[in-house]
Amino acid sequence: MPCPYPLVCLPEKKQKYMSRTTRWLVLLAILVSAVILRLWRITSLPPGFYLDESFEGLAAWRILTDPTYRPIFLSGNGNPLALNAYANALMFALFQMFGGEIGPVAMRVTAASFGVLGVAALYGLAYELQKLMNARLSIWFPFFAAASLALMRWHIHFSRTGIEPIIVPLIWTSALWLLLRSWRTGGWLSAIGCGVMVAASMYTYQAAWVIPFLMVPSTLFLWLAQTESGKVIFSIGQLRGRFFSISQRQIIGLTVIILVAFLLLLPFIRYAWYNSDSVFLRTSQVAANVGTDSAPTSTVWNGTKRTLMMYIPFGAPGDESPRRNIPGESVLNFWQALLFFIGLGVALWRWRHPAYALVLVGLIGLLLPGALSNHAPHFHRTVGAAAPTALLCAFGLDWIWQWRAGLATNRRSWLVVTRQLGWLSLILLVIGGATSVQDYFVRWASLPWLYEEFDTGVWQVGQKLAQLPPSEPIYLTPMDVNYPTLAFALRNRAHPAPVSFDGHHIFPLTAEVSAQPEVYVVLEDGDTRTRLLLPELFPNVTIQQEIRDPQGAVYARFYARPANAIPQRPPQYPKHAVLGDGIQVLGYDLYPETVHPGETLYLQIHWLVDAKPTANWTVFTHLLAKDEAGNLKLVAGKDNPPGEGALTTDRWQPGWRVLDEYQIQLPADMPLGDYALEIGLYQANGEHLPSQGTGVPMGQVKIK
Repeated sequence: MPCPYPLVCLPEKKQKYMSRTTRWLVLLAILVSAVILRLWRITSLPPGFYLDESFEGLAAWRILTDPTYRPIFLSGNGNPLALNAYANALMFALFQMFGGEIGPVAMRVTAASFGVLGVAALYGLAYELQKLMNARLSIWFPFFAAASLALMRWHIHFSRTGIEPIIVPLIWTSALWLLLRSWRTGGWLSAIGCGVMVAASMYTYQAAWVIPFLMVPSTLFLWLAQTESGKVIFSIGQLRGRFFSISQRQIIGLTVIILVAFLLLLPFIRYAWYNSDSVFLRTSQVAANVGTDSAPTSTVWNGTKRTLMMYIPFGAPGDESPRRNIPGESVLNFWQALLFFIGLGVALWRWRHPAYALVLVGLIGLLLPGALSNHAPHFHRTVGAAAPTALLCAFGLDWIWQWRAGLATNRRSWLVVTRQLGWLSLILLVIGGATSVQDYFVRWASLPWLYEEFDTGVWQVGQKLAQLPPSEPIYLTPMDVNYPTLAFALRNRAHPAPVSFDGHHIFPLTAEVSAQPEVYVVLEDGDTRTRLLLPELFPNVTIQQEIRDPQGAVYARFYARPANAIPQRPPQYPKHAVLGDGIQVLGYDLYPETVHPGETLYLQIHWLVDAKPTANWTVFTHLLAKDEAGNLKLVAGKDNPPGEGALTTDRWQPGWRVLDEYQIQLPADMPLGDYALEIGLYQANGEHLPSQGTGVPMGQVKIK
C-alpha cells in the first residue's frame, strides 16, 4: 500500500494490529467518560448564573424570539462574538421542545457539548498525526490524546461554564485535523470543513483569531518535509524545485479551504469595515502594557513569563480567580504536568518532524492571547491551548508506552521487570485523571467564594422575584434590575418591572396609603441602611422571606409593606414648594443639626412626585452666605443626580415620596455663622427648576 503522505512519511514500523471494533469501543469509553465528567452535577456545579453567562443567555433568548435580531457581535459587556449565543439559542429551542427549562443548565449543556466534540475531534487529529508519523507514534497515540483532554481539569471546567472559550480548542483541533485529512486524501469535504472551521474561529472568541494565522505555518511544515527523512528542510539549496513537488489535489484542497473561509468571512469583514471600534473594543481593553515600570503585572514580558509558568505544578502563580481555577494553582496537576514536560521534551527533540512541529506551533499560538493580555495567567483566554497540551501529554504517554514495547523484544532476564515500566503510561494517565476529578468536584466545588463569584444569590433573588404577583410593586436595592442575571430571570415577568435603587443614597415609597402590599428586596451586604429605615417608615413591615448563603449568613431579605399601611417619618424641617415637571419638595432632614467647619453635612430631601417627570434633572444643594456687598455667594454644596444616579428623575413615578440624601463637605476654613440652604434642579442645556433660575430657599444651617 503506498504511503498516504508521499512527502513526509517515514518507512512504516510494524505495529500491533487493532480491529475496528476494538478501536471504536475504546474511543466510545473515552467519550462516555468525557460526557459524564462534563454533565455530572451540571444543575448545581458551577452554582448560580454569573454575569457573562446571563448576558449571552439574554442574547440567545432574543435570537430565539426575535427574527430580526441576528448579530455578529453582541452589544455590551466587552462586545463578545455571537456564535456561542446562536448555539445557546438552538439549545434553548431543544430544551423547550422537550419540556426543559431555559436557563443556565441549558447553556452549560451547550458548553459540555462543545467540550465532548473537542475530545472527539482531538482523537481525529491525533489519528492523522499518527498516520503522518507512523514510524514514531503507536496505534495508542490517538487514544492517549483524547483521554488526556477528557480528563484534564482545565478543559472539564470550561466545558461546564456557559461561555464561548471552550469552542476555541474544538475549532483549532477540527481545522488542523481537516487540513491534514484533506492533505492526505485530497477529499473535498475535508477541505470544505477546514474552511468552515477557519472562518468559524473569527466568529467565536477573540482568542480564536490566531487560528487562521496558525494554519499558514502548519501548511508550510507539511510542504517542507523531506521524502527521505520526514524532517522539515530550511536550506535554500534543498528548497530548489520543491514548489512543484506539491500534488495537484493538495493545491486544489488548499484553494478550496481559502475560498470557503473567505466567502464565510465576508459578513465579518463587512461588519469590521464599518464598526472597527466595536470589533477591537475587547482586544484593546485586555491588551498588555508594553511598558515595564508602570504596571509590571500587565507587561508583555511578565504576561509571557506568567503564562508559561502556569504549567509548573509547584510554586508557580496560577490563575487567581475562583471562577476559573482553584486560586493560584497550575493548569495541570503534578501527574499531568509530568507527562506534559516529557512530551514537550520529545516534541522539541523531534521538532523537525511535522507532527511534532504542528503541535508546538499550536501551543505557542494559542497561548499568545494570554501572554499578550492583562491579568496573566488567564485560564479562559488560553483554554484553546488545552488541545495541544493534551497532545503533548499524549507524546509523553506514547514515548513511555513505546519504551515498554521496545524493551519487550529484548530477551535479557534483567529487563523482564524493567519492560513492565511501560505500563507506567496508563498508571500516570489514570492517576492524573483521578486527581483532576478530585480537584474539580471536591476541592474547587467546596470553595466558599463560588456563591459570590457565580452570582448565586443574585440568581436566587431573580428567580423569587419572577414568582411574585405582577400586581405587587417591587423595589430592589442596591442592584440594578438590568443586571444580566436579574434581567434573564425576569425576562418573562409582566410589567411593571421592579424598581431598582441604592438605599445608601435614596429611598422611594408610595406617599399615601397603598391599596396593595409592596415588597422591598434588600441585598443585605450591599445595603446596610434600608433595614434600619424600613421600620421607621412602616412600623408594621414584615420579613416575607430570606435567602441565605452556604455559610448561613443572610444574603437577601424580602420585606413586605402591608396593604393600607400609612407611611411615617415626616421631614424634620417641613418646607413645601412646587418646582415643576411634576416635582415638589416637602422638606428636609439635617444631620447633625449643627455642624463644624471641615465636617460633612448630611442633607436628606423629601421629594413628592405628582406627575411623571419628563426629563433627567440634576439636583443642586447650596449653602450660601452674604458677601460684603450683601449678595449671596456659594460657600459649599453638592450637585448630583438623585441617589448618586441610582434613581434618576426620569424613572420617578406619580404618587411617590422620595427620600434623597446629599453629603456636603464643608471647607475647613469656613467662617462660623448661619448659612442659607437652597435647592433646585437643572439640566445641562441650562434649563432650571424653578423656572426663574434660582433655587428654593429651605432654611438656615448653623456652623459652630
